[in-house]
Amino acid sequence: MRIRLLGTAAAEGWPALFCRCPHCRRAREAGGRSLRSRASANVDGIFQFDFGPDSQHHVLGGNDLSAVEHLIFTHSHTDHLYPGDLAMRVPPYAHGQDRPLSVYGNDRVVARLGAALGDVTRLGLELHQIEPFQAVAVGDATLVPLIADHDRHETCLIHLFGHEGRWLLYGHDTGYLPETTWAFLGTWAAAGGRLDVAFLDCTNGPGEGMRFHMGLGGGARVRERLLDLGAARGDTRFVLTHFSHNGGLLHEELVERAGPLGFEVAYDGMEIQAL
Repeated sequence: MRIRLLGTAAAEGWPALFCRCPHCRRAREAGGRSLRSRASANVDGIFQFDFGPDSQHHVLGGNDLSAVEHLIFTHSHTDHLYPGDLAMRVPPYAHGQDRPLSVYGNDRVVARLGAALGDVTRLGLELHQIEPFQAVAVGDATLVPLIADHDRHETCLIHLFGHEGRWLLYGHDTGYLPETTWAFLGTWAAAGGRLDVAFLDCTNGPGEGMRFHMGLGGGARVRERLLDLGAARGDTRFVLTHFSHNGGLLHEELVERAGPLGFEVAYDGMEIQAL
């Protein structure tokens, strides 16, 4: 499994739109891995998690959207779902696109796509509403949506995703996981399930963060419990992502704090091989 993190920022990006805070000024000066676009990820070239307002920027960085066959959403917030650009799949905006794009999301995602795009079949989109804890086949992969703690008004999801014998947890935009999700992960682990990679939320940077988003402290507690359950093991890679300027720490500062806790720190364009 090859995972490429296309973007690693929270809703405002980093430097944030319109912002003159010291953390955004420092990021502009530092450049490199401290510059972050809105969160999204590609797996094995044909699977993508989320499609936000920076998708064309990610194309400029090498993400081949024309090859993506399955688009999986976590929730309907605008930094993760930017429906207008999905209208660009057909002429005169795009040519040679001869296969459908299967789209998976909760009820809010499906409703928002329909409201924004009308008849989605004319764009070659096939919508699939997914439900928590119900595994679905996504091409030759397996997707298990899990409940996140993110928005009281929406059933936001994180995803357990398996492909070619490897498993990842796409787990940002959540606080400390709900007990229903922990119960499922415990049962999955008892049946032999093990994570190769776990992506966890670190929107709050060095803060504890336990509701709606997490920081280093909350992420460390999730990591510890995954290990205790047996859902993760010693060689599981734990990667923090989804950072906000409000957290304050630039990339190298995050690396210094997160490394001793057992985490890698994501950056835009980071590639991970789960072998």
